[in-house]
Amino acid sequence: MASHPRSSAFFILQLSLLPTILSLQANAAYYDISPVECGCPDQYEVTMRLYLHQFVAGPNHPNRNEEFVIASSYPNGFGTTLVNDWYLTTTPSPNGKVIARAQGIHVQAGTTDANSWYTSFNIVFQDDRFNGSTLQVMGIILAQNFGEWSIMGGTGEFTMAHGNIKFRVDTRDSTSEDAIRELEIRAVYTSITQLAFCHKHL
Repeated sequence: MASHPRSSAFFILQLSLLPTILSLQANAAYYDISPVECGCPDQYEVTMRLYLHQFVAGPNHPNRNEEFVIASSYPNGFGTTLVNDWYLTTTPSPNGKVIARAQGIHVQAGTTDANSWYTSFNIVFQDDRFNGSTLQVMGIILAQNFGEWSIMGGTGEFTMAHGNIKFRVDTRDSTSEDAIRELEIRAVYTSITQLAFCHKHL
């Protein structure tokens, strides 16, 4: 039985669009931005999935991106302080494109737990889309393979940001040198373009 002409035309159209669809999937952005549905036309919500690479400190780790600043003789290393310049990529591979750097400190803040690290850092974006913008992050790193940090503010594109970051250790791809954390970033912020427009018309 002969195929319907319209069905054949639709099938050919699908085939012709396939390269475009595959190209869009391959170049999918690591972020998504949408307006906040709360009657606030100048606010947006951004979600991202990035991978944080912590190349641990120590003399036998030449690629380390953190360094001891204060050593401690207290039990459990209480007060030990390190400065960090971790970096974030779009994939678990440490050789992937660096989207941002997590620059700040982490301090062993537990007197009864050797793995209770208070951390405060800026995520400083360096990719083309958000270059120069920052997110201010605070939280705790515990022994568990998962956790959550708070987003306390931001600059540039992410002016007045607030939100959270849920993370988990990527046990499959992490190595003895590179502790990889998968980050799910969610933040609400005020569009700097809209903010400038509002101030101009006050």
